[in-house]
Amino acid sequence: MSDSSPTRDILKAEPRPAFVPNRFREAIYHEIDDAMPLAYTRELGKWLYANRDKLVRGGDDRGASRFNHEITTLERDLPTELYVPFRKMLIEKALAADVLDKLATPDFDLRYIETHATLYHHGSHFEWHDDAPGYDQEIVPTRRVTFCYYLHSDPKMFEGGELEFLDGTLITPSNNKLTLFHPVQQHRVRRVDCWSAKLLHGRWALMGWIHGDPPEGYIERMPELRGRPHSG
Repeated sequence: MSDSSPTRDILKAEPRPAFVPNRFREAIYHEIDDAMPLAYTRELGKWLYANRDKLVRGGDDRGASRFNHEITTLERDLPTELYVPFRKMLIEKALAADVLDKLATPDFDLRYIETHATLYHHGSHFEWHDDAPGYDQEIVPTRRVTFCYYLHSDPKMFEGGELEFLDGTLITPSNNKLTLFHPVQQHRVRRVDCWSAKLLHGRWALMGWIHGDPPEGYIERMPELRGRPHSG
C-alpha cells in the first residue's frame, strides 16, 4: 500500500480536506493471520456455540439492509480467561505505531474496547454502511479502529461473507484472522451461503471498535471523511 493516496490524504488532512468521490476511495485495512493460539480459538468457538441462545437478530424487520445475529453483551458474559487474552492481543497488535500508520489513524490513548460476537449463517448479509454511527444512528467519534476476528469450523462449511470495500477489495473470512480498518470507510458483508443448517458451521466473528479521543477537527470533517452513501 502506498504512503500517499487520495483516501489516505483525506484521512490525515488538516483542517478540512477536499471531497474524494467514492470511486477513488482506496481500502485502508490491515490483516493479521494466526492472531491467537489455536487452542484459544477452539475454546472461544466452544463458548460461542454453547451460548448461542444469547444471539439476537440484527437488522431491519425484512432483513433488507442487514440480516445477521449477534451477542452484544460479551464484556459482561465472556469468561475472563477468554476476554482478557483477546483484549491484550488487540491492544498489542492494533495499537502498534506501524499498524496505526497503515490505517491512517493518529496515535491515541485507549478509552475502552467495544466487542460483539456476530454470526452470519445462510442468507445473512450487511449492505453498504460505515461505522461512524452507532446503533441509534448517532455519530460515535471515539471509534478509532474497527476490528473483525474471524472464526469458522474446519472444514469451512460456507462460502461468501467477504468484507468488501468501495474499491472492490475483498477480505475473505479465514479462521483465526484479525482484520483492522478505519471506521469511516464504507464497506459491506457479502451474502453467506452455508451448506449446513447447524449454526456451528456459519461465519462467526468477534467484531467491534477500539475507542479513543478523536483528533482535533475530526468531528467537523466527518461528512468529507464518510463520503456519499453507496448502494449497489
